[in-house]
Amino acid sequence: MAARLKKPPKLAIMQRIALDLPGVREEGHRHGPWFNIGKRPFALYWGKSASWMLRLPPEHVMLLAAVGGAFRPMRNGSPFWIYIDVEQMDAAMLRDYVTAAWRHTAPKKMQREIASQDDEDEVGEAFA
Repeated sequence: MAARLKKPPKLAIMQRIALDLPGVREEGHRHGPWFNIGKRPFALYWGKSASWMLRLPPEHVMLLAAVGGAFRPMRNGSPFWIYIDVEQMDAAMLRDYVTAAWRHTAPKKMQREIASQDDEDEVGEAFA
């Protein structure tokens, strides 16, 4: 009998943030929920490590890994992914990081759409 995965921390917040972004859908995976744009994931819960992961540009991953704290580098695999400890972040910080992951992954046309909306919004604390 396979072990059941525990509910990921702050799942409801992550769902609300990710699914509010254009073109996003949630997919079930055997290791936890994934948030995709088309076929490309940008935020996912990896049950094997019991951690949320975000897809960001390699230079952001290196910077956040150096900061430490709520961020852990992915030791194997792509330089685009970093583990985040969502328990150390409030909803505003999570929104900033998830949106940054979406921007890095989304097609250019979708990025332009959200950029025009951002001109009207304030920049979030995490990337101010």
